[in-house]
Amino acid sequence: MNRSMETLLSVFLVLLLCGCAREQARADTPESTPFPAAQGLRVAVGSDLHLDPDNRVNGAALSAAGYNLELADALLWDARQQGAALIVLTGDLVNGGKPHRHEALAEKLNEAEKTGLDVYVLPGNHDLAPIGQTEFAEYYADFGYTEAYSRDEASLSYCVLRDDLTLLMMDLGGYSAGAIDLPGAGKRYDNEAFVSEKTLVWAEEMLKETSERGVPILCAGHFNLLTASSRDMESSGYFVENGERLAALLRKYRVPLYLSGHTHVRAVYQEQGLTEQVTEYLLAYPTGYTVLDLTDNAIRCLPRRVDVDGWASQTGRTDKTLLRFSDWQQGELQRYSDENVEYMAGRNPISSREKKEASAFFYAVMDAFWRGELYDRREEMKAMPGAEPFFRCAEGYAYGWWLRDLLDNVSPLLGGYTIDLQ
Repeated sequence: MNRSMETLLSVFLVLLLCGCAREQARADTPESTPFPAAQGLRVAVGSDLHLDPDNRVNGAALSAAGYNLELADALLWDARQQGAALIVLTGDLVNGGKPHRHEALAEKLNEAEKTGLDVYVLPGNHDLAPIGQTEFAEYYADFGYTEAYSRDEASLSYCVLRDDLTLLMMDLGGYSAGAIDLPGAGKRYDNEAFVSEKTLVWAEEMLKETSERGVPILCAGHFNLLTASSRDMESSGYFVENGERLAALLRKYRVPLYLSGHTHVRAVYQEQGLTEQVTEYLLAYPTGYTVLDLTDNAIRCLPRRVDVDGWASQTGRTDKTLLRFSDWQQGELQRYSDENVEYMAGRNPISSREKKEASAFFYAVMDAFWRGELYDRREEMKAMPGAEPFFRCAEGYAYGWWLRDLLDNVSPLLGGYTIDLQ
């Protein structure tokens, strides 16, 4: 996926999230199939929670992002319901790094651990300033830092040795240089993402020490390593200084999987034996996370939609939107499709019937893409009666070339894949 596509997808997410939570006519929801049972050790991976208790209007949630507190709870509940033994949160835990937001999340994570779900966190670019690195480690002491086998003196990176897994948790910066206050950290004069020389040395020591343990090693960081944008100096907020060297270290010690977030778009990249799984923004359609099943021979990776409706029902919520959250999100997606087709048809007119068909096509493609089903259904989508009028009215608009590209080049890995460890 190129950078322009990533940018467009991010814009789509922002626009979709801005819709108000109101009563909607129910859109058709595709019939769901049972989620696969756990095989071996089940690990949940969430990203970009952007927790913000202040994101309310007069105490009410008016958008999907306004339900950020509830969606964080639903994520943790759903991970445990699906049999996850632990969850890795790959950064952008809160919005703006304010102390009361970290306190609110730490309280939720503490409650999750009481249910038997171990939690491990990393900072992202939204998590520090006004707090610094030292305070971050204090807020999240119980969620990785106290348990760590080793902590890097130059960053918030740490390594955890479990009986069933090694976790190499990499702090890749990207936050305010003024928040860097660890005694072993050097001075930085910009806010770009990076891996310092000291941290690279520490990471190799950890990989050297743990590579013979006979258990899988997973590495996680907030920023992407394998995308083209991670190597583009002009793409502020994506480039990771020394990122290629970190990726080379992971390959050297045969780490099969790197977990990241940041771009808010679910993606899978594979390069020279290393797979990167990018987990999407929790607060956007379809409120998803990643599930990993680790066995002696393989890692199975699956997308998972949080069962917000089930969480709301089980925890006694009365908010009608939460109790039928999946339907509500489908309604928002349908509304978004209708509005965009109407807008594009203003310059490239099509008939009323064609508008309905084009909107149904737009909705179906986007829904299948976010669910990880588009690769298997792409020929079905191309044959829809709305395909031709959609591309006619979308001529000259970014959605036109984006949907063509999706239908021609969507990755089959988005729906799940297996990494052979032999």
